[in-house]
Amino acid sequence: MVKRTVTGIIMAGLLFLILWIVGLGEHTLLVFDFLVLFMGAVATFEIAGAVKKADVLRKDETKGYRISKISLAVMVIATFPLTYFFGYIGLLFALLISFIVAFVEFIFRSERTFNDFAVNVFSLIYPMFILGLIFVMDRRYGMIPVLLAMGISTISDAAAYWVGILFGKKKIFPKISPKKTYAGCLGGLLGGALGGIIVYLIFELGEFPTYIDFTFTELGLPVLWYALIGLILAFFSEIGDLAASRVKRSVGIKDYGKLLGSHGGVLDRIDSILFTTVCMAIIMGIIEIAGYFDVTVIV
Repeated sequence: MVKRTVTGIIMAGLLFLILWIVGLGEHTLLVFDFLVLFMGAVATFEIAGAVKKADVLRKDETKGYRISKISLAVMVIATFPLTYFFGYIGLLFALLISFIVAFVEFIFRSERTFNDFAVNVFSLIYPMFILGLIFVMDRRYGMIPVLLAMGISTISDAAAYWVGILFGKKKIFPKISPKKTYAGCLGGLLGGALGGIIVYLIFELGEFPTYIDFTFTELGLPVLWYALIGLILAFFSEIGDLAASRVKRSVGIKDYGKLLGSHGGVLDRIDSILFTTVCMAIIMGIIEIAGYFDVTVIV
């Protein structure tokens, strides 16, 4: 527990350092993007390693799913430059190119089954395509939406853990995630609302120096908006955590990787963030369509 806490504090410190660097100038946002790109690359090949170990027996008595590593590499390489210049359209184009590569391998390699291809497509979307939404959001809206997606997931997870330890008795999904309790889930939701307010206090009221183009103050009643969005994102964070647990149980592994020691792999740390990122991108899209602010894209 002490080791996990210390590691978490160090990771949070590094994140705040990077956020401070992002606030130094127009092009320093690249520092944050490259961090996300690194995490995406590692997480992508962690999921590839996980599905390769899946308890799926074939006719040739080998196990695991066979997926195109070339398609994964194309997705990792193409996502950032295409989103950098073309936004959401570029992100979809990166997925299309990678999908075609996976499809070509499926057509011409007879040992590949349709299940292999389906898992391959899943591995393109989860996590790299979803992380690509961060590249679009930070340039389109600034860091507040990204910080909400990342911060609320982390705070909600910590709140769910501690409330579950102190008050949790009845398990909610024992076959998928045996440690999750009803009390822990409720604590996670409340922690998400608190996380939204913390982001508001640090980055808007506290004016922590980082790139900010949009804040929810523009909608009025900012504390209410931050808390409400925190609550919504916390719900999706818990869904993301359960989804990751379900995938790991399906392939018979405890953690996706070992890069972060007791914290597991990179994907083990960002599984909830993937779901909150999608949710946050949808929320920002709705706000943009409603015409509450003019979009500024940093290139």
